[in-house]
Amino acid sequence: MYGSKIDNLIKLRDNGFNVPAFTVVPYEDAVKDDLQFDMPSSGNLFSVRSSANVEDGEFQSFAGQFDTFLNVARENVKDKIREIISSLSSDGVKAYCEKSGTDISDIRMNIIVQDMIDSEVSGVLFTANPQGILNESVITVGRGLGEGIVSSKVDTTSYYYNLTDKICYFEGKEDLLDQEKIEELIGISDKMKPIFGEYLDIEFAIKGGVVYILQVRPITTLKTEDPLIMDNSNIVESYPGISSPLTTSFVDLVYSGVFKGVCGRVLKNDKELNKHEDVFLNMTGHVNGRVYYKISNWYTVIKFLPMSKKIIPVWQEMMGVRNKTYNEDDVKIGFFTRIATYFNSVYELCSVPKNMRKLNEKFIVINDDFYKRFDPSLSPEELVKLFNDVKVKLFDCWDVTLLNDMYSFIFTGLLKSRMKKKYKKDDNEINDYISGISDIESMKPVIEITRLALQKDDMSEEEFAKAKKEYIKLYGDRNLEELKLESRTFRSNPELLDWRINQYRKDMDRLKATWDSFTRKKNTEDKYDALTRFYVKKSSLGIYNREISRLNRSRIYGIVRLIIDSLGAKYKEQGLIEKAHDIYYMKIDEALGLATDPHNMRKTVSDRKEQYKLYRELPPYSRLIFSEGPFNKRHTNVNRYHKKFNDNELSGVPCSGGICEGEALVITDVNDTGDVKDKILITKMTDPGWVFLLTQAKGVISEKGSLLSHTAIISREIGIPSIVGVKDLMDTVQSGDIIRMNGDKGTIEILKRSSDK
Repeated sequence: MYGSKIDNLIKLRDNGFNVPAFTVVPYEDAVKDDLQFDMPSSGNLFSVRSSANVEDGEFQSFAGQFDTFLNVARENVKDKIREIISSLSSDGVKAYCEKSGTDISDIRMNIIVQDMIDSEVSGVLFTANPQGILNESVITVGRGLGEGIVSSKVDTTSYYYNLTDKICYFEGKEDLLDQEKIEELIGISDKMKPIFGEYLDIEFAIKGGVVYILQVRPITTLKTEDPLIMDNSNIVESYPGISSPLTTSFVDLVYSGVFKGVCGRVLKNDKELNKHEDVFLNMTGHVNGRVYYKISNWYTVIKFLPMSKKIIPVWQEMMGVRNKTYNEDDVKIGFFTRIATYFNSVYELCSVPKNMRKLNEKFIVINDDFYKRFDPSLSPEELVKLFNDVKVKLFDCWDVTLLNDMYSFIFTGLLKSRMKKKYKKDDNEINDYISGISDIESMKPVIEITRLALQKDDMSEEEFAKAKKEYIKLYGDRNLEELKLESRTFRSNPELLDWRINQYRKDMDRLKATWDSFTRKKNTEDKYDALTRFYVKKSSLGIYNREISRLNRSRIYGIVRLIIDSLGAKYKEQGLIEKAHDIYYMKIDEALGLATDPHNMRKTVSDRKEQYKLYRELPPYSRLIFSEGPFNKRHTNVNRYHKKFNDNELSGVPCSGGICEGEALVITDVNDTGDVKDKILITKMTDPGWVFLLTQAKGVISEKGSLLSHTAIISREIGIPSIVGVKDLMDTVQSGDIIRMNGDKGTIEILKRSSDK
């Protein structure tokens, strides 16, 4: 009615938001010679602002075209109203009208007279990052009045708040808002969204700790129709923390090939397959040095399968996806192609065990062939040819591992549902049973290293050296963060194996007990009906093959790591990079391309190292929603708020039964774990290499994870309690806290804070 500024202020006031008192002077009154209106209060200073019917519109904003006056004395208010009215005829407004196609005679200039808030801090809150991140609010503040911020007359600090994880960091010289005030502002904006829309630009002022809302308008520059969702569910177990450019680019290469292969099996229609190639080529992505699923595309791929709406919830549970919302529209494919996908999907899922067996046999041949051909003295061109040979051989068949994951998810989900409904089993009983039905291949590396550590005294020096060499041949690629190519493994750094064995041997009683637990016969008593036994058989086979493929996957990455390390050494010799390890700051195509087109990469490497310093300071967002394409952050400096929760009770998903008490050890960097013996490990997530830590721990609790995550599977095998999916874990538990964990119920109690000792 009066223009968006005034109309929105009225809405704010009527909905209970704290808006400074104001009076509306309609255009018809403002142009009268005998201007009359009621002042909003008995105050002495006021702001006088325009609210034209054309301002802050979807197609034109008229930003900065009309005058605004602050700190206006009571006796001068009428004069300032007339000045604003006269600004209608300014040259700037005329030019703007001409450019935007607005008829100046259609403009009605209403006026707001409002109590002036002499703010200590003022600013603007964007409910979405205007650069294009829809689930990140940005709060920009400065000392004094908002006018100084808009005109860049005062230093500002910007706070970036991820709405999914509710974590925040800031950029600026001065920290002007504490965590409590940030949460209050976010809470106010959340209350506005149902009234004004999801994406808002909110002006506010703070005086004496009280927040005043000055203005709200929609953000009209964001595209929101088809957002890109980046989510690290499940994949964060394989790529925790920061991953190098070489790793992230290699991940993109692998996943695009594997997913195209999966969809090719389901569609068996090249024409239809090519239509969706942009989906297959974008299954993963990386932002700020972290690896994510482009999860919208995952849902698209699953929708190719029959009964996808039944499959998706099972997949979400097994992947540990917290945000369950997704676009439920079907993928548009032809009727006959859709019918064919039903037959193809059933056929491929039924063929999974056979195809996994073939893959495992084929992998042994490829792996053996590589180590016969590989030699560090090979030229860069020969190393690249070796890489391409392995890539082609594996990409042709590795996609079946994804179908096996689906096979495992489906039958494990059916088994859980059957045991709950028919046998009234709880989660703990089901998890214990599942842990006893599979011979987990991933346990072999830790079983064999335990044997090595236990039998060391019974071997001669030569025998022990030979045993270590054999161990590295079979399991040398399994270690902490093994799928990050820049990580060091027993194969790349054999001294790490000696260190790990010595760690195990520090407590020989514990070592013997661990060995006894490995050799103890599992209870696999069969007491269920035929259908349940069928689900057991299929679930156990899926899990077994899944763990074999995971171990073989670490060996594939070991092959690539050897090639890259050798290339790095060659490029250092040629002076193309300063250090051999600098190759990991190159992308995979750059690293391979340098073999035939050698040129100096030192500047590129140096620039990326600087970028990565920033990435390491940024908080690890679990989900990023981009209005268009993803982009990396660029800041001059960042400071992260580390939220601390005082709750003494937490809960998550119970994965391995048992109750234990002990000292918590919070692990944020696996390369600096310290002594884990008899500690309860607290972590964001684990990866397969954690098996070497878990054998020495009392228990493990993680923020991420699901029933089929590696934390869950290995902890059940080792026999220590585990709980996954614990919200706010890392911000609640601190190293040194004494805690009790119940792996049967998924509960955690903090018995004594480290700060109270």
